[in-house]
Amino acid sequence: MRRHLSIALRGPAAEPLERLRRIWDPRMADVVPAHVTLVYPEEILDETLLLKRAESHVTGRPPFRLRLGGVFAMGGGVLVRVLDVDGAWADLRRELLSPPMAPVEFPPHATVAHPRTSTRALQCRAALAGREVEGEFRVTEIQFTETGSLSFSVVRRFRLGSGATTG
Repeated sequence: MRRHLSIALRGPAAEPLERLRRIWDPRMADVVPAHVTLVYPEEILDETLLLKRAESHVTGRPPFRLRLGGVFAMGGGVLVRVLDVDGAWADLRRELLSPPMAPVEFPPHATVAHPRTSTRALQCRAALAGREVEGEFRVTEIQFTETGSLSFSVVRRFRLGSGATTG
C-alpha cells in the first residue's frame, strides 16, 4: 500500500482530464480518482509527524487554486502539468516536508497514463504531445490516501480554512 497526501480534482473542470485517463489508463482511472500529489510516500519518513503538520498547516490555510496545463512525459508516464496559481501548493510542501522529511523534486501534475498501470504510455505520449488540458480547481481539502494495485481509500481529510479534520 502507498500512502500520500493528495488533492482530488473534481467537478466539471476535471472532465477533460478524466476522459483522457479513461482512454489511456482505464485501469488506474477505475481505481484512483484524478488527483495532484502533495506529499509522496517516498517523502514520508515519519507519518505521525506528517499528519500533525498537515493538521496544523492545512486546516489553518485558506482555500487556493490549481490550474491544469500542458501534457508532458516524465518517468515513463504521461502527465498534465498543474499550475500552482496562488503558490499555496509549494508553500504547503515546504511546511510539510521540512526535516526530517525528505522532499523529492517532481513538478505538480496529474497523471494521464502511469507506467505501472498502462501499457499505452508511448501511444498516449505521441497522441497528446503539445496538447493543453484546461481546468481550474478551488482546493478546499487535502486527503491522506492509501492506494493499492486495486484499491483506493481516503484515510483522513484536512479541510482548508476550517480548523477541522475527519477520518
